[in-house]
Parts: sequence; structure tokens; C-alpha cells
Amino acid sequence: MIWHIVRFDFSSTSDDTRQSIEEQLAGLEGIEEVAWLRVGRDLSDPDVTGLITVFRTEEDLDAYRNHPDHVPVAQAIRDAGLATSRVDLRTPDDVADLPPR
Repeated sequence: MIWHIVRFDFSSTSDDTRQSIEEQLAGLEGIEEVAWLRVGRDLSDPDVTGLITVFRTEEDLDAYRNHPDHVPVAQAIRDAGLATSRVDLRTPDDVADLPPR
């Protein structure tokens, strides 16, 4: 299983921009290759939002990155000038053990 974890720093954007991008991120759950997705705000840094997305395979992650629903969200993030950091982790977990989407 692949965990795709992204950190977004919204310190230089408006609340409206943040809300819009968070909603767009949550909407990525509908992409077929996405096994599980959560968007949430950091407990200790009020300017940070995190995205956790789970994929069954690396091929699913690659398909997600190029998916026509994902590309405009990634562009909106670039256009907003958000500082981001990402990590992709492979674990032996089973997608079936995750909470329901």
C-alpha cells in the first residue's frame, strides 16, 4: 500500500483560497485509483493543511498524478504559490483495514 502525504502551507493565502483548495483536494476522493483520502488542518500550526491519500500500487499513484481531475487542483496549488512538501511511503498494510471512505 502507498501512502501519499502532502503538507500545504497556507500562511500567505486568503481564507477563501484555502477553503477552495481544501474542497478541491477532498473532491479527489472520487478518482478511481484513490483507495482512501483525508484532508485536515494541522493541530499545532493553524496555517497548515495536510492531505493523506492511499493507493494500492505505485501505478495507481502515477495514474492519480496525471488524472484529469487531479491536474487542475495541482495547478490551483501552484497558482496560489503554496509551499508544499510530500512523502510517499510503501507499507505492508492492507487497504481493507482502513476506515471506510
